[in-house]
Amino acid sequence: MRKLLLYSAVLIAFQSHAQISFIDSTTTWEQLSKAAKKDKKLLFIHLWGTGCEQCNEVANQGFKSPGLQKIFQDNFIAISADITSENGKKLAEKFQIRAPFVSLFADPEGNLLNRYNGTTNNAGTYLENAKLAIQRKSGKQLSDYEKEYQKGQRSIVFLKEFIRKRREVNLPSGDLLDEYVGKLPVDSLADLQVIRFIFQQGPTLDSRAYKLIQAISGSGKGNKRLVDSLYKSIPYQEAVAINRAIIANSMQKAVQTKDINLASQTAYFTQQTYSPDFNSGRLYYHRGLINFYYTIKDTTSYFRESSLFITNTHLRMTVDSLKRIDEAAFEKSRERQMPMGPGGSRQAVQFAPPSQHFHMELNEHAWHFYQLNNKTRDLEQALMWSKKSMEWYEDLRRDKNYMPLGNPAYIDTYAHLLYKLNRKSEAIEWQTKAVEAQKVTGQSWVSMEKDLEKMKAGTLQW
Repeated sequence: MRKLLLYSAVLIAFQSHAQISFIDSTTTWEQLSKAAKKDKKLLFIHLWGTGCEQCNEVANQGFKSPGLQKIFQDNFIAISADITSENGKKLAEKFQIRAPFVSLFADPEGNLLNRYNGTTNNAGTYLENAKLAIQRKSGKQLSDYEKEYQKGQRSIVFLKEFIRKRREVNLPSGDLLDEYVGKLPVDSLADLQVIRFIFQQGPTLDSRAYKLIQAISGSGKGNKRLVDSLYKSIPYQEAVAINRAIIANSMQKAVQTKDINLASQTAYFTQQTYSPDFNSGRLYYHRGLINFYYTIKDTTSYFRESSLFITNTHLRMTVDSLKRIDEAAFEKSRERQMPMGPGGSRQAVQFAPPSQHFHMELNEHAWHFYQLNNKTRDLEQALMWSKKSMEWYEDLRRDKNYMPLGNPAYIDTYAHLLYKLNRKSEAIEWQTKAVEAQKVTGQSWVSMEKDLEKMKAGTLQW
């Protein structure tokens, strides 16, 4: 099974039992716009892909929610299209979408009001994004800013508003941010609030904006760097959000340009954000580079680096050492909680145990090896990773009632590797277990059962 999903995908357009009523997936933008104008509604456009069948099945649950029916029926014309279809490609091109699993909320003029990247079976997420889009339908729209920009408007105030508008709908502002910074008086870059605004946009590490601030803020040992002062003066969660935006935008650019230097620089930046926790920083450095190699399809580097990473990290760990990591992380999370109320009581700690990343990674890389690698020795290695992911999941999970038959995604991976290693009878046995484990979760088991039938027929392809 593909890596354990933290997101899930879309409902296929023609499913009639959904609470969101999708119109024909071949409806063009021109037809959508005309219908929305006539009915005085907004547009909900969901672009999905065929690369994750389970994603499409799981998201079906989110779209079934009765809570979505009224707001979408009253305010939106909805369409769901495969991004590889003729119409899907045209819609993706119009809104500059490069990959599937994106939800767009737009007005009939094509102004993007909201954008949700990734998908979920949580109907509340779609509900909240729909409400935001409705709130934004009045007032100055993105297209208005674009027209002014094309006419030559370049004032500092205008550029700042334009950047904010693009950020509102999760659109990048790299070149625009560089232009804004280039127009600022040099001494304004010593203002923490100016730096704060720039960093909130997630400037890439190779951008003019980021480099200029680093140069002006000073880097000598005796200097109190402005950037350091900024991070100390803002709430912890905001600092985390800034770092994540810088990392995400920088790595995205590195992938788009296949720039290994920028990828390495981003991985190093990620590592530094964990200072003084060297071990965690080192983990995320390698995770960043490995994901870069996988995403740009440099399989040679990916196989080499992922194997070394797991051998030197995961395989040196024990269940006890992983439990100690969780305990230390939990205590650190508690320390960050702010006291509340007259009694100084603390908030409930929202905590995701770091140990889960290790068994998730074992499963994820094992699945990638199944998909991309045909060498028996490498597949045997991946099989061992897969087995350990199942063992660790069982030993580390706290809620024994959840997934009582084991993690179906992990079992599915193990079965597929057995099949590719020509151990067909074992593969069928384990895939049967995966199907049964999936059934008790309440999630769709259709794709797993299809693979089971293909295994029995000897027709499963990878």
